[in-house]
Amino acid sequence: MKGKGYSAIQRKVFILLLLVFVLSTTSHGQTDIVLDSLVIGQDTGFVQKVAILAESALDLLTFEEENYTFFLLPVAAYEERTKLQLGVMPIWRFYLGKDKSVEQSEHNYFRPSNISLNFIFSTNGMYGLDISSDFYFRNNWYLQNKWKYQRIFAKYYPVGNNAIKDSYSEVEIKKIEFLGKAMKGFSKEIFVGLNYDLGIYDVANEDVKNGDIGILNSYIPGYDGQRVIGMGPTATFDNRNNIVYPSAGSFVNVAYLWYPDKLSNFTFSSLTFDARHFIKLGAREQVLATQLYLKSATGNIPFYRLPVLGGSNLFRGISQPYKYMDNNSMYLQAAYRSHLWWRLGYELFTGTGKVFHQWDSSILNNLHLMGGLGLRFKLLEKEGLSVRLDYGMTSTGDNGVYFTLGEAF
Repeated sequence: MKGKGYSAIQRKVFILLLLVFVLSTTSHGQTDIVLDSLVIGQDTGFVQKVAILAESALDLLTFEEENYTFFLLPVAAYEERTKLQLGVMPIWRFYLGKDKSVEQSEHNYFRPSNISLNFIFSTNGMYGLDISSDFYFRNNWYLQNKWKYQRIFAKYYPVGNNAIKDSYSEVEIKKIEFLGKAMKGFSKEIFVGLNYDLGIYDVANEDVKNGDIGILNSYIPGYDGQRVIGMGPTATFDNRNNIVYPSAGSFVNVAYLWYPDKLSNFTFSSLTFDARHFIKLGAREQVLATQLYLKSATGNIPFYRLPVLGGSNLFRGISQPYKYMDNNSMYLQAAYRSHLWWRLGYELFTGTGKVFHQWDSSILNNLHLMGGLGLRFKLLEKEGLSVRLDYGMTSTGDNGVYFTLGEAF
C-alpha cells in the first residue's frame, strides 16, 4: 500500500508537469511583462546596484584574453548523502588555432574547446577531483575526456526498478575513471570514431566489516571493486546551432563498448542511444529541450557499470547512484529553459523512466516520474555557458540537488 506520502509526491510532480506546460505555452510578450514586473519593477536602482556588484565580483574571478577565457569559481552545496560540500572549479575556455572572432558558420567543425576541473570535499569525508575536456581541432577532429578520482559513500540496493527502503548495504567506493572519445567529422553533421572506458575500483562493504553477509556480497559481480577496460565504435549526428546552449537542431549519438577478458576483470558489453531535440519558443532565449536515452548491457556486468536511473544529467531527482540498476535503462525527459534577468535564467524539467531486466511488453509498467526546477548563472553570455543549480524529485520519494557546469543535455 502506497499511502498518503506517495500521493503527496505524485501531486507535487503533477504540479511541476503542469507548470512546465503552462510556461512553455505562454506567449513571449506575456512572459516578459511578468518577469519585468517581478524582478525589475519601476525602480531599478537596487537591482542595478546588485548586478553591478555581482559583475565586479565576477570580473575578479575572470581572466580574459583574445583567444581564451579563464574562470575560477567557488563551489558550495548540500544534500543528505554528501552533507556540506565545498570546493573550487577552474574553467579554461579557448580556441585552437583560430581567433574566436571568426563565426562558427565559416567552419562548422571549429567550436570553442574547454578544460574544467572540479575539486570538492564534504564534511562527511567524501572528496573528488573531476577533469573534463573537449577539444575541437581545425582538421575536423573532436576529442573528449572525462577523468575522475573520487572517494564516495553510497547505498547499494538490490538490482531492479523497485528499491526497498531499508534493504541496502552501506559501501565506501574509491575509484579512478578515464572515459572519452576520439571522433572525425566526415560532413557538417556526422562524426565517427572510438570511445573508451577504463575504471579501477576499491569497494569496502560496511556489512562485511560487521560480520554480516549483506545485500552486496560475493555473489554480486564487482562486490570488491576490481578493474574494467572497454572500447568500441561511436557515431554522432549533430546539427545543433550551439553546443553549449542549443535552441534549435538535434543531437543523436550511438556508442558501443566491449570489455574483453584479456583487459578487464569482467567480460561484458554495452550499447547506448542518446537522442536530443531543441525548439526555440521565443526571443527571450526560451527553449524546449527533449531527450530520449536508452542503454543496454549484457554479460558479466559489475554493479558499478550497470545501466542506472539517476544522476546530475540522466534523471535528476535520484541522488543515490546505485539505487535503481539493471541490464537496461530508458528514460524520456523534457526541459523548458528561459532567460530571467541579467545573467540569470531558469529551467523547469520533467521526465519518466525505469530500469528493467529484459525487453518485453512490461517495460512501460511501473515508470518513475521526475520533476524539478533549476537556476542558471551565465558565465559567458554570448556563448550561453552557465553554471546550474538543480533540484529534482520523483514519484517514489527520491530527491537530489546538483551544482555543476553546463546544461544537463
